[in-house]
Amino acid sequence: MIIANWKMNGSRRSVATWIEVVSNNVNIKKINPCIFCPPTCYLEYARRLIDENSSSIEIGSQIVNHSFQDESLTGGISSKMLKDLGIKFVLVGHSEQRNFLKESKNVITKKIEEALDDELSVIYCIGEDIDTKNKNETHLFLSEQLDVLGQLQSTHKDKLRSITVAYEPIWAIGSGLNAEKVYIEETHQFIKKYINDHLGWSHLRIYPAVIYGGSVNLDNCEEIISSTDVDGLLIGGASLNSETFYKIYNLS
Repeated sequence: MIIANWKMNGSRRSVATWIEVVSNNVNIKKINPCIFCPPTCYLEYARRLIDENSSSIEIGSQIVNHSFQDESLTGGISSKMLKDLGIKFVLVGHSEQRNFLKESKNVITKKIEEALDDELSVIYCIGEDIDTKNKNETHLFLSEQLDVLGQLQSTHKDKLRSITVAYEPIWAIGSGLNAEKVYIEETHQFIKKYINDHLGWSHLRIYPAVIYGGSVNLDNCEEIISSTDVDGLLIGGASLNSETFYKIYNLS
């Protein structure tokens, strides 16, 4: 899958233009979903435009909140609401939400559970900061984040296939820096091996896709996606430009 994550950017006009340009130029492959994640306030508008244009672009939400034991949450958006809007994908665990919104492992686990219960496909984001990388503790850091997925086996075993892992090193997000291909490959290999062997998903015959994010652009996308261990891309800033995005998709 190739995902456009607009973060806190855009307007109704830019959403409409982006959908029109990408829809007219992208060569959609069924095995490689093209997913657009606009700001929450534009989700319904984007959904309507895509439906009106019979576009094959899928819609994803950048955020979802869990129910807090059925208590009201001002400003929240639930997985049921997303499903009602026809949203199929949702990002969970993005480093910016972990950092600024102080999301704990327990909160992230509940979000994933509720999203799966409402038949949403989860893109679970993980990644290390620069200090962790420099200390050569990336694998240890990622394994602790991946352990969240191990908690789902007893309650959501039949829905684990709806989870994709997005490896997005924090130090590469919006920085212009990008992990070298060898580093990306080694990290993706570790993630897949940890899920398959340590978490035991291989015994369930479930092999989740692992996609890469972190300053992906038109210049480096071909090299990154050429790796057999990279199953897709999560694109931030570069996805705001419709031409850049559809060219990246068509190269994938």
